[in-house]
This record gives sequence, C-alpha cells and structure tokens, in this order.
Amino acid sequence: MTIDAIKSLIKSDVGVYKNTLLANQMNIISKLKDEKIFISVLDIKTLEAKINAIADLSEYAYPLLGIPFAVKDNIDVKGFETTAGCKAYGFTPTESAFAVQLLEAAGAICIGKTNMDQFATGLVGTRSPYGVAKNYFNETYIPGGSSSGSASAITAGYVSFSLGTDTAGSGRIPAAFQNLVGVKPSKGIVSNSGLVPACKSLDCISVFANNIQDSRTVFDIISQYDENDVYIRANQQLHKSDRVKIAIPLAENLKFFGNAEFENAFKELVHKMICCGYSVTEIDFSPMFNAAGLLYNGPWVAERYHAVGEFIEQNEKDVLATTSKIILGGKTPSASSYFDAEYKLKSFKKVFDKYALEFSAFLMPTVGTIYKIEEVEKNPIQLNSNLGYYTNFMNLLDCAAIALPVTLTKDNLPFGVTLFAPALNDLNLMELGEDMLAKELLSWSNNTGYIDLAVCGAHKRSGSLNYQLKDINAFYKETAFTSGDYRFYALEHFSPVRPGLVKDTEGGAKIEVEIWKVPADKLGSFINKIPAPLSFGKVTLEDESEVTSFLCEAYAVINAKEITHLQSWEKYLESKL
Repeated sequence: MTIDAIKSLIKSDVGVYKNTLLANQMNIISKLKDEKIFISVLDIKTLEAKINAIADLSEYAYPLLGIPFAVKDNIDVKGFETTAGCKAYGFTPTESAFAVQLLEAAGAICIGKTNMDQFATGLVGTRSPYGVAKNYFNETYIPGGSSSGSASAITAGYVSFSLGTDTAGSGRIPAAFQNLVGVKPSKGIVSNSGLVPACKSLDCISVFANNIQDSRTVFDIISQYDENDVYIRANQQLHKSDRVKIAIPLAENLKFFGNAEFENAFKELVHKMICCGYSVTEIDFSPMFNAAGLLYNGPWVAERYHAVGEFIEQNEKDVLATTSKIILGGKTPSASSYFDAEYKLKSFKKVFDKYALEFSAFLMPTVGTIYKIEEVEKNPIQLNSNLGYYTNFMNLLDCAAIALPVTLTKDNLPFGVTLFAPALNDLNLMELGEDMLAKELLSWSNNTGYIDLAVCGAHKRSGSLNYQLKDINAFYKETAFTSGDYRFYALEHFSPVRPGLVKDTEGGAKIEVEIWKVPADKLGSFINKIPAPLSFGKVTLEDESEVTSFLCEAYAVINAKEITHLQSWEKYLESKL
C-alpha cells in the first residue's frame, strides 16, 4: 500500500492496521525461501512491540508513523545483520545508517533486509548466494540489480517504500523492471554513513516507491546533512526554469539490443510528449555514453577493490565467481591510469555542462531491454554491461535522476524512462515527473488502457484462480481495504466455495481486497468466465475512491456463512484447516 493508504488505515482503525502488518509479516516469513526477496526479516514479537509503541504517537510529529519499509542489505539497520549479499562478510552493526535513523525517527518500521547482487556489483539481480528475488511481472525474467530485493518487496505489496543503492544504475534498473519509481539522488545529499561501499566516491542511497509522492516524502526526510560523512554536501536544491526544455538522444545513440517492444514504447512516449506540448530536442549523447565506459573499463573499479578486495582475496570460496572476477580486476590499475581517466572524464563533463545550460532535463530509456534469468546465467558479464548502457555515467557526471514507469509490453514486461539533470535538480525532476503523470504519460496514471479491479477471493495472488488474471496480462497494484460498509460471506452451498461481497451501511466492516490493473480490452473476456451469483460493480475503498470489483447477488447470501468479522478470504480458509 502507499504511504497515504497506510496512514488512512491507522486513522480509521488501529486494530485493523496492526492485524494487517502482522499478517503481512507472517506472509513474508512463510514465503521467505520461495520468493528470495529478503535476507533477514523482523520477527513477529518485535514487530508487534514496535506497532504497540507507536499507538499513542502523533502523525504530525512522525510523518511516517507506522509505515513499513525495507532496506538493502548493504545498509546498516540496528538489530539486523549486514551481509552485503555475502554471509561470510556479515556483521551486526551497533547503530543504523544515518538515513535509516532519520526514517525510524519519523516513525517508519523496517521489516527486513533485502536481497542484492553481492557487494552491489551487478545490475541483474542474479549475483546472490541467497537466490534470485522474484519478479512478479514475470518470474522467468531478472528482477534487476543490484537492489533487486528492495524493488521486489514493493512489487509484492510488502512495504510502502524501500532503500537501495545506486552506483552504476542499481536504484533505477530494478525500478524499470518492476514498474516502480526509482530516485537516484544527487551525490552527497543523502548520507552514506552506515553503507558498505562499492565505490565510495560515487555511491548513492536510493529510494524505491509506488509513486512520485511517496518518493518525495522519503527523499525530504533522508536528505539531511551528516557531519560524519566526508562526501556530504548541502542539499541546496536549484530552482527550475520557467520553460521546460528536454533533450533526448539522437536515433543513432539509442540501443535496444533487439527489443522492438522497448524501442516502440520509447518512440511512442516521445511522440505523446510532443503532442502534449513538451519541447523535445534530439542531441548527441555520445559524451555521456563515453563517460559511462570509464566506470568498469577504467580505474574506478579499483575503488571496488579498495572497499572489499582484501576480504575477497582471503575468502574467495565464499564469493561468487563473477563478483570476484570483477572486483579483483580492480587491483591492477595504476595511479597514472586514474589521471588519464580523470582527464577524459573532465572533457565529457565539460560537454555535458554546456548542454545543461540549454536544457532543463534529459530523457532516455532506463534500460534498452530485459533478459531472462537463464540468459544472464549463460552470459553474465556482457548482458550486465548492456543493461548499464544508459545508467553507468550518471554518478561520474554528477547527475540527479529519477526512473519512471511508462507502459507494459504485450508480454506484461514494464518499460520505463529516466529523467536526469545536473546535481541538485532532484525536486525539479520529481515535479517534471508529476507533470508527466498528470498528462497520463506514465503507466500508473488513470489512462484508458487499464482498469483497476478489486478482487477478494480466489483471484488474489495466493488464490487458485489468480492465473486467470495473469493470463490476460493483468498485474498486481496494491492491497487495500474497502470502506466499512460491506458484509462478507462464504458461499459454501456453491461448488467450489466462493466469497460474496455485499454492501450494507449498517452492519458492515472493512474487507481486504487486492487491486489489479486489468487491460481494458480484455476485461470483457475475463468477466465472461465468472459464474453466478457473482457480479461486478463499484466498491468504495477506505480512502473513499471507487473501483470496479467482484460483488454478489443478494439472494445468494440468505443461507450463506457470514465471515465479515474475519475481514479477509485467507483468514476464512485458515479457519477451515
């Protein structure tokens, strides 16, 4: 659920909120081995104590009061082991990272540490001894890395936001592959104190969220000055210009690695932006892409060796072969090679700074394609390099960036773009993203392509009929509750047994539902599969919005078993065991 949805639930019914978070955590624990999203999670007893501790606090003093979030396992959280994706490296920190401290001081609750590419070396999400975090859009495809679990935790509906890191694209690529917003802040405005470094001079703690509003809320909280971080800089955001001029790459700069769906999606977005009145100009992105080549083919890989190289040399059996090969390769660059690369980088930066005088923002695909897990396993280095084509230069050229979801392909795979600009334009980029959202250019805007559908029974993610939604390329959006005006029944006199949802303003309660985005052109075929006495209509959610939902004809509940007090179909099924 979004931050606002959780806040609304706390306001309306603290008891339901508590039960929801506890049930959510039990669900995480039960699926830990199958989904491989988390490396470690908060135990139920500790979570309950944290929830009870916030019961009497004010949301005005604690802007994230009770909001569940997850943290990539190279960022310290007190009470959790930090492994950086390598068990042998693990240690228990005495305090949380500075950014985590700020979030917890705002009332947020860290429910677990997430899976990642080992030592944050990778963009694929497959370089982990803990397995590959599930990509809910299509689990045969990679989730994106290195912050894979942090993205999957949101896609799964477990948390409202999460922290990742971004040195070469790890805060943007998982967002692109899982239809999320990914904020890569300007270097140094979010403290890296408590972060296991990859490249200390380039690392950024990043934010994943369902929408820009939630991203902005978290960003505002964590972008505070930290005296203990040697790379910290004052967060003095720049004022946006009156006219928004956007630069995109020349056609010959673009690479989609054979993915025609992504190529067409980018062209269509640019066309729509021009139709909406945006000033869009093609320019030569070669200097940026040439700068990207310095990250792994230049001496900056030595910074990765500086961070964990000695540990790997002493514990090579505990480190994945690909990770070891990349990081140990950083032992050989000389000091003079660093200066050669630095001089080249300065020349590329000079060109970029000149562009920045003319354009207020730059736009390009976040990634040119996506790969299946088996494809990456067969060719791990080259395919990872392909994914970094659009991302690797950002921190070298000192940019702020935000990855935004745009659309789903016919294979139900998300395609997204990245807006970027020189450092300290973070808020300007978020506002531009909000403007694109308002113009219905992004995939979670209320466009006519998808219809929100609330499901309350076997069509939920854990249900036996969920495949019917997957078959029509619907995708999970969030878990929510109806308003308190509904009664819930188990229609046990039908075979198979099914739920019945009926509106009743006098004896009702809030019922848990899942919201799925259903392609509008396929909703009719889906409805035709649904047997009587179920029907479709509008239900009111607890935030007072209305969505299309399963309902039940009144005659069917006359002799049915009422389960309103259970508030969810899963609890009814558990009661039958």
